[in-house]
Amino acid sequence: MGELRCRIRDVPGNLDYPYWEPRDFSDDLVVDHRPTYSSWSGLQSALGSLVSTSIDPRVSPWQLHVFRGVRGAPRCDRDALVVVLQVSHAFADGRRASALARALFGLGDPPFTNAPEPPPRPPAMLARALLGLPVRIVRLIAQGRRAAAANRALEQATTAGQVPAPAAGRPLVGLNVDPGAERVVRMVVCPAEEFRAGDHTVTVVALTAVSVALSRLLAVRGENVPDALGAEVTVAGDASGTARNNYRNAGVELFVTEPDLRVRAERIAGELARRRARLSSPLLAQRDSANDFVPAPLLRFGVDRYSLDAIPETVTGNTVVSSVNRGPADLALAGGPVVFSAGFPGLSPVMSLTHGVYGLGDTVTIGVTASPRVIPNLDDYGQTLREAVAEVSATLGPRAGVQGDTGL
Repeated sequence: MGELRCRIRDVPGNLDYPYWEPRDFSDDLVVDHRPTYSSWSGLQSALGSLVSTSIDPRVSPWQLHVFRGVRGAPRCDRDALVVVLQVSHAFADGRRASALARALFGLGDPPFTNAPEPPPRPPAMLARALLGLPVRIVRLIAQGRRAAAANRALEQATTAGQVPAPAAGRPLVGLNVDPGAERVVRMVVCPAEEFRAGDHTVTVVALTAVSVALSRLLAVRGENVPDALGAEVTVAGDASGTARNNYRNAGVELFVTEPDLRVRAERIAGELARRRARLSSPLLAQRDSANDFVPAPLLRFGVDRYSLDAIPETVTGNTVVSSVNRGPADLALAGGPVVFSAGFPGLSPVMSLTHGVYGLGDTVTIGVTASPRVIPNLDDYGQTLREAVAEVSATLGPRAGVQGDTGL
């Protein structure tokens, strides 16, 4: 598949944005881990080590890991074959990575089918960067003026109630600390029926379950649960474009002080709808459009001087919830059906717990990533989350005759 035959090529001196260049397949792109991790617990430990590392997109933006003979995997009555597609975020967001996986293990078409064209030689790269810099600066200034006008119009539309107001920041809790270098992961594999409840999307049901589990986790840790506990939710953008990453982050209130889970789910659904409405406003896109014209050296100057050690007063969300629909369970590998699918959103300097909600066929799996120094026993939280899903599903009731929507 041509889409996988690529890597990043830097411009000398980082004077321009990198290029994608073609590369050949090689043996190092597929790592066979047999038979080191033969149990489900051993596999999850191995995955924790994997997500603690990153791959260099200059070598390859993806790598495939194969774990054979895994005993005790959920919903498997015999040893399982587990395949992990590890990707750089420069290469693909969750939706694009899912499409690539479907193309690898099913009948779907990849987002793009061709390898990139060879980039210019380094002297031509430098010439193009230097000649293009003045043009980019002029376009940045012009677009910046239009972006400023769009920002004023956005503020006016917000004041008039035509566009929802931005989400408020959330106070930090004990999970919003530096996670350190190590990672642990767990997978909570559930029947999809549990998420088809109360006429809500799978994402809303998952957020409601996270609100329950997160409150209980903080209570067990001896923390006061803030009234404004929230989640940072990834909201997918227009799927018709060709961008490798097309999403925004939205802060969603979890309404943990609302005791009635039915009412809580309704309020979460309304809050999520408001966040989506704001993010889909053309004025917001116009306000941010100047970012496309920032010269690479200027962007790198700002990134290099950004302090990851600075602790903000508030955060967009106290945890992350990312939701992706990976489609029907019509995939196969080595002659066997694919039973479930998971993913693990990364941690950040002030985020030590994240949730990835992934639907495939009749299963929904919540992939939990955490810092072991912040949450020493992730098994306990995984069980709390599993119980929260069942509690929310039972309270909301079944949604008869309607298939669940795992996306946002």
